[in-house]
Amino acid sequence: MNMSCRTPTFLALSRAWQPGVWGITFSPAVAGVLLACASPTLPLPPPGYPSVGAGEDADHVVLASPCGGVQPGATVVIINDNTSLPSSERGTVSFADQCGAWSAEVYAHAGDWLDIWQEWGTSKSDSVPVLVSISGG
Repeated sequence: MNMSCRTPTFLALSRAWQPGVWGITFSPAVAGVLLACASPTLPLPPPGYPSVGAGEDADHVVLASPCGGVQPGATVVIINDNTSLPSSERGTVSFADQCGAWSAEVYAHAGDWLDIWQEWGTSKSDSVPVLVSISGG
């Protein structure tokens, strides 16, 4: 439970306590605070599918997603599932701007599958699979 919910709930309960009465008296405001704090946080959604374009050479493609593609300020992780590639070429990280747009040039060839997810704060989204259907350069 996060601290912003804990403190108001405690204060609301302490004010609602009536000495000499068995139990605690709840007002609609106290009930609303308790229900709001008890509701689960929505999970971070997976990123939107990016466009895939030619990169600077035959070994790279450019991925791009417009505003709203991910959470503003999120870290975008791209992993190439092709295990025959050197490990230094299989992963790329990009950072979204204030509107959630991002782009990255990644090592990939036609037929490669890329797993893409976003991380924001301590949350990680599910990944989306992207099939590279064009060659770079």
